[in-house]
Amino acid sequence: MNIRLRKLEEKDAPFMLEWMHDPTINCYFRFDASEMTLERCMDFIRNPDGNIHFSIVSDDDEYLGTVSLKNVTEKDAEYAISTRKKAHGTGTAMRATKQILDYAFSELNLERVYLNVLTENKRANSFYKKAGFVFWHADRDAVEIRGEKKDLNWYYLDRKDN
Repeated sequence: MNIRLRKLEEKDAPFMLEWMHDPTINCYFRFDASEMTLERCMDFIRNPDGNIHFSIVSDDDEYLGTVSLKNVTEKDAEYAISTRKKAHGTGTAMRATKQILDYAFSELNLERVYLNVLTENKRANSFYKKAGFVFWHADRDAVEIRGEKKDLNWYYLDRKDN
């Protein structure tokens, strides 16, 4: 399946809610995505707050997920991705990651892209390593999710290594 990135559009909101409301996906989020509403999703699309969010879409413009660069500075940005279950195992996330990294390094001329992920999210940790991100460090009890302290793994990718 070929994919491309495009600006998030309001028509994507119902499909975003699909992954936000999926407990097998949202169990790794820091916010309670199960309570996300269509209106709040639309607000996220309309007001990116300085972050860069792209829809991951198929050739026929079907929304498959969102990939983002957050906290963008002149030198670096934080990467994030979430996809619909139907995109899992298809290579969609890897292709979208390569495209947004190319955008970050070539278009924005960033030096580094970084991310953090729950240590317990084995699937995501494996994916980030496969995508070329380098393990940086772990933070113990770094976040609290639904009343429980969780550890975070931090990864980065430098432009010179991409």
